[in-house]
Amino acid sequence: MRAAAILHPYCKDSVLAPFRDPRVNFFRGNELERNDLPGVAVVFGGDGSVHRLLAALAGSDCPLLVVPAGSGNDFAETIGITSVAVATEAWRRFLDTGSNVRHLDLGLVTPAAKPSAEAGAGSGAEPVLRWSYADEEGRFMVPGQKLGSDIMRSQLQHVEEARDSGVYFCCIAGVGLDADANAIANRMPRWVRGNGGYALAAVRALSAHRPQAVTITTEDGERFSGPALLAAFGNAPQYGNGMRMLPRALMDDGLLDICFVDDVPKRTVVRYFHTIYAGQHLGIPAVHYAQARSLRVESEHPMPVYADGEYCCDTPVEVKVAPKSLRVIVP
Repeated sequence: MRAAAILHPYCKDSVLAPFRDPRVNFFRGNELERNDLPGVAVVFGGDGSVHRLLAALAGSDCPLLVVPAGSGNDFAETIGITSVAVATEAWRRFLDTGSNVRHLDLGLVTPAAKPSAEAGAGSGAEPVLRWSYADEEGRFMVPGQKLGSDIMRSQLQHVEEARDSGVYFCCIAGVGLDADANAIANRMPRWVRGNGGYALAAVRALSAHRPQAVTITTEDGERFSGPALLAAFGNAPQYGNGMRMLPRALMDDGLLDICFVDDVPKRTVVRYFHTIYAGQHLGIPAVHYAQARSLRVESEHPMPVYADGEYCCDTPVEVKVAPKSLRVIVP
């Protein structure tokens, strides 16, 4: 079997030792090409590492094994892979029987055209996109180590592909406070992000939070609108290292869960923040919850959309579920 080991270019081959097997021909890399997929992909990383493979894996027959080794491992934890040891056991079972492969849904975020009333004269106006290596504040992230030309070309290719086909995500996407917190967390050292960094980033984002009107409309016409603290939507119950923002979400039910939180005083956010980790925030009057197969997100002014902790694009966007489009190896 031909298997791709997806890991950071500076990782040592020793991390592969528990997964080597005479039946498997491993080659290592940092990405997958959709037109040249292996028999199986093994990614050593967190939610961001998984996120970057979805464009290649979505709708394919190539199964994915996640070895939790990132600063945020919510996807792996949701499917039951809570440690490297559990991942190793799942891998052995897959090689022996091939029976532990599960089909999961993905979300798909696509930039949308603004309504003609907002877009100006003429109809069918194209969406105004801001695809750039700069973050939403116009800063360029400096890599910790020199990146090779192959990696840089790959990233450029992914940006171009995303402009046309949208961005797949496996956990949760959103706008508002959680997106602002992601932007802050992504600038933190990796060890901080993995040890309460997202919660710290959320507190910092809250201090600078300015409410903006957000509207979410589902395919059934259900509508949430008004100044929002945040709006989150996805297939998985948790993100941010255990924050159960969508506690009723299932990864294979063909639906996106939606959580719309009205703008509330900062002291109220601090008071109830801990309830998110237990998924007990749904009883709060300012919290609205729903499910849908597709939805549209609009805002008073363009807002950054983050998915799986990564910046996607700005609002307005169309979001839909891609049922049973990812094959994953589970315990």
